[in-house]
Amino acid sequence: MEKLTNFFNPFKNKYNPDFAIITGSGLGSMLEKAKIFERISYKDIPNFPVSTVVGHASELVFAELGKHNVVFFNGRFHYYEGYSMEEVTITIKAAHAMGVKNLIVSNASGAVNPTLKAGDLMLIKDHVNFIFADNPLRGVKGNEKFVNMTNVYDEELRKIVKTIAFKHNIPIKEGVYCAVMGPSFETISELLLMERLGIDAVGMSTVPEVILARFYGMKVLGLSCITDNAFEEGVVQHEKVIQIAKECGEKISFILSEFLMEV
Repeated sequence: MEKLTNFFNPFKNKYNPDFAIITGSGLGSMLEKAKIFERISYKDIPNFPVSTVVGHASELVFAELGKHNVVFFNGRFHYYEGYSMEEVTITIKAAHAMGVKNLIVSNASGAVNPTLKAGDLMLIKDHVNFIFADNPLRGVKGNEKFVNMTNVYDEELRKIVKTIAFKHNIPIKEGVYCAVMGPSFETISELLLMERLGIDAVGMSTVPEVILARFYGMKVLGLSCITDNAFEEGVVQHEKVIQIAKECGEKISFILSEFLMEV
């Protein structure tokens, strides 16, 4: 952590980012509305992992979006790639080292609620953690590790997003996101079980980062791009997921640029 802090401290003083934004599969198009200050490849950051998944650019981008300085983590790390939980959440450690107080997470997810369709935008109101193998707070000393997760996706931030979407006639739904380990997609029986539990969408990321962000006291906003509905389509293909995520990313980009003008 000390090496990470030493690397990122100069950027804290140089750009002082208010928000960190983690872009999910195919959602790097969000950068198109940002004023770019500097790009740094993950491979040029000491001890930083590199994403191995198509649709993740593996770069750190300092930029201005709306009226805020932000840092984009354009590409994330997944547990299924073979990374440890510490590596999966290293973006949050980096954001914390730069003094970031607000986190925006985006992801591509599959529909569990059968009313959700490919291309829908879902505002995450809560999550279910099915990545049972590990937790980013495992082994943390002291009582601080018992993090309160009852308002994990900040209600006030969600209200602002819903108002923006309504104002600009952008359909947006609100739902519960479930994180699974992956990399295999879910069976129909697993999806039906999730539906009975009140889950609306499922993916293979986000929750570990959010847990650590709440540990650091960050406010969190989450957006999911629904890229498929296995109940209807049956076969889910990663390439199609990426394509729909890119199209969905344009709506997310617009909403976030408006959001960052208001907060």
